[in-house]
Amino acid sequence: MSRLRRRLFILAAVVALGLVLLLAAALAVAARAPGGLGGAWQAWQERHPTEMVRHARRRLEGHPNLETLALPVLARIEAHYVREPEAPVPDLGKGMRPQGLLPQVYDTAGRPLPTLPAPALAARAASRVLVSTEALAEALRDARAGEVLELAPGTYRVRNRLNTGQPGQPGLPITLRAARPGSVTLEVDTVQAVVASQPHWVFENLVWRGVCASDDRCEHALHVVGGAVGVVLRNNRFEDFNAAIKVNGENGLWPDAGLLQFNTFSNQRARRTDKPVTPFDLVGASHWQVLDNHFERFIKLGGNGIAFGVFLKGGGEGGRIERNLVVCTPEAVAQRGQRVGISLGGGGTDAGSCRRQPCDAEHLGGVVANNVVAHCNDSGIDVYRSPGALVAHNTLVNTLGVTLREAPAQARLQGNVVEGSLQQRRGARLESVDNVETSRLAALMAQPDALDLRWHELPALVARPEGITTDFCARPRAAASPPGATQAARCEGP
Repeated sequence: MSRLRRRLFILAAVVALGLVLLLAAALAVAARAPGGLGGAWQAWQERHPTEMVRHARRRLEGHPNLETLALPVLARIEAHYVREPEAPVPDLGKGMRPQGLLPQVYDTAGRPLPTLPAPALAARAASRVLVSTEALAEALRDARAGEVLELAPGTYRVRNRLNTGQPGQPGLPITLRAARPGSVTLEVDTVQAVVASQPHWVFENLVWRGVCASDDRCEHALHVVGGAVGVVLRNNRFEDFNAAIKVNGENGLWPDAGLLQFNTFSNQRARRTDKPVTPFDLVGASHWQVLDNHFERFIKLGGNGIAFGVFLKGGGEGGRIERNLVVCTPEAVAQRGQRVGISLGGGGTDAGSCRRQPCDAEHLGGVVANNVVAHCNDSGIDVYRSPGALVAHNTLVNTLGVTLREAPAQARLQGNVVEGSLQQRRGARLESVDNVETSRLAALMAQPDALDLRWHELPALVARPEGITTDFCARPRAAASPPGATQAARCEGP
């Protein structure tokens, strides 16, 4: 056999092996589907080719010779569906702002209200200035309502868990902050740095960095639990944690009505852990607002390999995920693991951790609006066992689209721009109104992979959904406006 014929034979064999692996993956998925052959065929049809590729990769693990032959073929198949961004991905004015935010305000019921970036850095008086980790631990324990605890510029090592000890009051919170955003770094070398179990605390302008030798540690920078209602986490940067913010109930109490605004979440590398990797991980709490944050580079290499940027689950209700920028991976989009941008329901909740009993729904009446989600190798927005959801005016770039999974999941999708598809699976119910679905967003917008989302030609205007009053940049949204999150190239500056 000539050299050319040998090469053609090897190439054909590799291609055939890739196809066999994809078929095996499809059959494996179908075999687990309820409803006999009809259910199997439906499950097969619902799966995206990249899902089959990932399953085939898992089947190859532990077989190095087969991996050598088949992985390049699988990579070519996946690359056909998942693009790599060619330009740096900007923050679009989301996440930690260098000038800080306007003072925190509250409504008449004592719930924290969103604010906006301040025009310039403003000096504000502090009750105490702290210069050591020991002083910080003591101040967290004994601070009283209305006190402002300010850390002097520098780096502080946190080796043991710190706890809040006293409650703040609506309009008189207890605040832990840096005077200048980013001037204070808390290096965390423990499972969780601060546990907030008291109501009406504010944490702002701080850098929280995990420095644990093992990724199984550095679980949480902040753990908000039990009766910690009305907690505000604003204008911080969180780096190198599994679930930087964890929110959940304790002893029958639930930390409701919190505010997460203008924070940046990022990891320098993939997390090598079997534990959940979700920068904002909320279980059971209700009426949280997740606004104007920047989530990026959340990758899980251990366990099931599935990571979420943010989810609300566990039987709570009324959460809003709005005006955030979620970039699953700004580079190497097709690397190992699965990454979902925003989810109502996440991967589900154990009955013992669920607020609702029986645990028959993950999050009720959630709103996902005015977000930009990009470069995820799985769904940009996911709704799992969560009824009454509104998914409106989001822009999804280079993701698999929007997926509704498993009854009682039900959502109204309105005014979204989706590069990908809208899918409903296993009894989920999807109502689609005025959405734009496309397989190539670059034909409609300036440079979507680099998040320049200006339209080549303005599309037909669509009606504003009830309760959606602003756009991605917090500018008033007219009664009729273009679909998607924003027309602006960014939300501040030139």
